[in-house]
Amino acid sequence: MKSRYLTKSRFKLALECPTKLFYDGKPEYPDQNDEDSFLQSLTEGGFQVGELAKCYFPGGYVINTIDYDEALRRTSELLRKDQVVIYEAAILFNQFFVRIDILVKNRQNFELIEVKAKSSDSDSDDGFLTKKGTILSSWHPYLADVAFQKYVLMKAFPDQAVNAYLMMADKTALCPTDGLNQKFKIVRDTDSHRSVSISPSLSIEDLAVKILNRVSVDACCDIVYQEQFGSADQPFSFASYLDYLTDHYVNDQKIISQPSPVCAGCQFRATEEESAKGLKSGFHECWREAFHCTDDDFKESTILDLWNYRKKDRCSLKAVLRYRISLKMI
Repeated sequence: MKSRYLTKSRFKLALECPTKLFYDGKPEYPDQNDEDSFLQSLTEGGFQVGELAKCYFPGGYVINTIDYDEALRRTSELLRKDQVVIYEAAILFNQFFVRIDILVKNRQNFELIEVKAKSSDSDSDDGFLTKKGTILSSWHPYLADVAFQKYVLMKAFPDQAVNAYLMMADKTALCPTDGLNQKFKIVRDTDSHRSVSISPSLSIEDLAVKILNRVSVDACCDIVYQEQFGSADQPFSFASYLDYLTDHYVNDQKIISQPSPVCAGCQFRATEEESAKGLKSGFHECWREAFHCTDDDFKESTILDLWNYRKKDRCSLKAVLRYRISLKMI
């Protein structure tokens, strides 16, 4: 049976809502993000940025298999070298499994580099923090992701020093040549898996000026490690929250979360056509279990349906459930 690991993508999903771990990857629970063309275009842009980042760390070895065991075996073999660069390195500690975009080993030192299709105008982590020294909400998912990867790497290799970085587009850099993005083409194989083909015309001039900036985020990781996770009723430290998530995911146990207006963005929501085919809706299950909602309740519009209504996150559950909005008001 295929191992059930808490990966970095599942950890990020759990930060949105831990209940989503139960629905993730189950064909009976449709994931609307899989059909979102806009999100897919963002993913493709991420592939291109990732390939460009590898060009700034030449001579590396790519771990391109999706098989967990094979990826771990090949990574382990490469890490026997004193100095090595690995793309998509596979690291396992207990039931935590991560694939690191770029891992640089220099004897007893690791550099963990997470590549993001975002932009920054600074080479320091100041732009990620509020004036009070906490992490900005817009950056928190990305930095928590890196913190998770660093945690797994440190636990798997306790004798190694680990430094973590985010690598993103540098707003202040000027592209050294025209049409650089055209040299990183998205291609699909017969199974529709996406990858990037680098043009043989990519030149030294194309890479002469680095348009991606590497920012140290070790201090931000330390902030994440000190944060409280879970809920006010059931708080966890970072490490204990990982154990909590892993225990439930490995044993395929649903974590019951209190529904809230944030549920408006839940991707595990079956359409009428999918429900008619017997597929399940995670969103509807959560609200039925918590509030005994009926099918008629879901047919009526609520505050959750108002586009760009910025106060919905502060609405009480009573308001969400009982305050019905007529079509004329929408």
